[in-house]
Amino acid sequence: MVNTHKVVYVIDDDEIFHFIVKKMFGLQGWNVMVNSFLSAEDAIEDLMAFAKQDLPCLIILDMNMQRMNGWDFIEAFRKLKNSLQQHVPIIMCSSSMNIQDMEKVKRTPELMAYITKPLDKLKMKEIEKYL
Repeated sequence: MVNTHKVVYVIDDDEIFHFIVKKMFGLQGWNVMVNSFLSAEDAIEDLMAFAKQDLPCLIILDMNMQRMNGWDFIEAFRKLKNSLQQHVPIIMCSSSMNIQDMEKVKRTPELMAYITKPLDKLKMKEIEKYL
């Protein structure tokens, strides 16, 4: 629990997924503000701008996006995470059921979990562990 004003970054190029995440968070009754990013580049820029304050308590990251994908985001995040004042857990959320992707997530220390789309109540409980 970081503070009373929790912010979650959702990085996904699918606007419908952003809508679903916000709806699911609302249905859980969590006091969380969702910041939506349709590109990983925008999220990295935002994190660099706020490296000293107002960090998200969690990042939900899509794996497959245009231009900069989830793995590219992790690479960029690694370069700036030492300047962040707190640990920011990242959950990879994808429709991919690829075993290699799941294994790569386990070997990536920045990633706390791998959750497949679509979201449901059980998957929201997994997300809640990191809020």
